[in-house]
Amino acid sequence: MADASEAVAAGARVPTGLPPGQRVALLLVWLAAAVPVLLWLTQRGDPELAVALVAAGTRWLVRLAIGAGGLLLVAALLFPPVPAWLRLRWHELRLSLTSDRGPLLRALGELQHFASAQRHYEVGRLALLRREFAVAMPHLQAALQLEPQMAAAHHQLGLLLFRHGQLGAAAAAFARAEELDPGHAFGDALLYLGRCLDLAEHHQRAVDVLRRHAQRHGGNRRSHYWLALALQATGDRAGAAAALAVAAAPPTQALTAEENWFRALARVRLWRGAGR
Repeated sequence: MADASEAVAAGARVPTGLPPGQRVALLLVWLAAAVPVLLWLTQRGDPELAVALVAAGTRWLVRLAIGAGGLLLVAALLFPPVPAWLRLRWHELRLSLTSDRGPLLRALGELQHFASAQRHYEVGRLALLRREFAVAMPHLQAALQLEPQMAAAHHQLGLLLFRHGQLGAAAAAFARAEELDPGHAFGDALLYLGRCLDLAEHHQRAVDVLRRHAQRHGGNRRSHYWLALALQATGDRAGAAAALAVAAAPPTQALTAEENWFRALARVRLWRGAGR
């Protein structure tokens, strides 16, 4: 596994531009905003054509709604967590589209007057929060170049690398964050380290890390689900079933979109006999 400093020096790359979900959402917003203007221009030249266009558009919208509803029903039958997945994606999209960009712009402005590890880190953190990955990467790298012992910057860099499938570098970043600040981010550094190890097929090491996370931080639906996957990969079906049962347990209070998603995944695996 590469050292975290080597991952920074290597200049790991991430996709540029807005995420696909944001691009589609913005395109739909622009199309919706253009429709009234186009209808108004059409009405000025040919009122009857404008009425016909509205009628035809309404018919198509109804057909699309019926078709989309049917597709969602079929998808939910084939893969029951679809509603939970849609809720999670909507939550992420809403956060990215409605979050204020002002703090990020202010942090960038402050950085122009005086560059420091903390200010680079703050820009990187805010950019990652807004899913502006191409902005986040160089600033998190700069923060670590200026202050290699900053656990928070290692953790944020790990999240960025994990999101883009760079598991070795992400695991190194999470491991370094945990080493510098045990229990960092309420245990998330340890949790993501375990997940990286499991995805990299170091299943027994992943189990050890995820169990350590559960002992120290109590665990949650996501951590129990990830532990179940790692246990199943090692052949411990009984342990996997027990972890899935915890992740799928009925809620005693309202679940977040993320918790709801992992509970749905755990329930499906239990229904399909995982752990038997």
